[in-house]
Amino acid sequence: MHVSRTLSNGVRLLALPLPHVQSASVGVFLRVGSRDETPASNGVSHVLEHMAFKGTATRTVQQINLDAERLGADVNAFTSKDTTAYFMTGLGRHASRFLAMTADIVLNSTFPQAELQRELEVIRQEAIEYDEDPQESSSELLDRALWGEHPMGMPVIGTVKNIERFTRQDLVDHVQKHYVAEKTVVVAAGNFEVDAFLAEAEGLFAQMPRAGAVARSLDFQPAPPYVGSAVGRRFSQVSQVFVNLAWPVAPAQADEVGQQRWRIAASMAAMLFGGGMSAPFTDTIRERLGLAYTADASTEHGDSWFTFIVHAITTPDKLDLLVDATRGLLREHAERIDDVHLERARNQMAVARVRTAERTYATMERAVEELFVHGAVIPAEATVEMIESITAEEVRAVFQRMLAHQPALSITGKGASAAAARQLAAKIGLA
Repeated sequence: MHVSRTLSNGVRLLALPLPHVQSASVGVFLRVGSRDETPASNGVSHVLEHMAFKGTATRTVQQINLDAERLGADVNAFTSKDTTAYFMTGLGRHASRFLAMTADIVLNSTFPQAELQRELEVIRQEAIEYDEDPQESSSELLDRALWGEHPMGMPVIGTVKNIERFTRQDLVDHVQKHYVAEKTVVVAAGNFEVDAFLAEAEGLFAQMPRAGAVARSLDFQPAPPYVGSAVGRRFSQVSQVFVNLAWPVAPAQADEVGQQRWRIAASMAAMLFGGGMSAPFTDTIRERLGLAYTADASTEHGDSWFTFIVHAITTPDKLDLLVDATRGLLREHAERIDDVHLERARNQMAVARVRTAERTYATMERAVEELFVHGAVIPAEATVEMIESITAEEVRAVFQRMLAHQPALSITGKGASAAAARQLAAKIGLA
């Protein structure tokens, strides 16, 4: 049973006790990411996430690292389309110290100029590495194919040009605008003293500044407009083609339970189609036709978007056969769902949910995601019960709705180009 509390300034506190474990994870999640950026500021959320560890008002970067490692703790952070998070995992008895150290990073970072120059070069190298990787590039291009010029279509890491010119003031401005109470969730999961955690979190975050009138809170956000274009980029040094197809499957207007069921059904559709070696897409493309080693399906989603993604890596001579097989399988699933594969997908999802509930960090991250999406934390038992009740008709409806749209498509690698991508999209012709 979780415990939640909202402070007077809007910070949300969330305690997720797991008394059967000895560890604990503590995190501060802020609802801000690349979706909140402009073309000129794209990448600043990610740079700030790096720089938060480079020194606070009372600790140097070396002290920050040593303080965590003396406790044997893992400390990390991430930036996504709509979230920036800082977290630590270690022994449950150290949860109070994890909270204090994480709060120090979020609330008191100073962004030293010397550290900024070094870290910008590190991040620039990271961005170049991604740009020169055809698989990473294919995923980045898929965002552009899905969302076009909307901030959702921009890369989380930003552009090399932006990274090279960010200043300390850019980071300070970003913190003042987005690291605010209404966007903040302070959370712990594992074996820890719940009352003590809540009291300490309140003491640390009660004075966090509130947002301005235009700042985004945890409330539900409108879905970004779907574009559904086809993009491609040639990588002459590789011999394969990296293919991504994506369809929007965001829930239609419905009550909260209806939206939960739709999201589960959409995840189940991807699991059923390409979520395992026996899944129809993977089995057909890899085992039966020998067209690719990598062939799978998955979903990506946030508070207001949900996409179904088919991914494969093949060679140019097999690309047409792969597309034909994919198109046929998708049409089959829009007409009929196999009972055996539905059972498989249900059980795979139920097991994944149960295993999440047995891990402190996974429990913490999922709870915050549910808070962002649904405004509440959903007990694992309720989710498993809903998973087991999803019908074949609900899953089939996901395929029917997604195939009403022309897919977003990205291809990179040998022979890939914008023209080739458009031709491939026309060949798929499912809409």
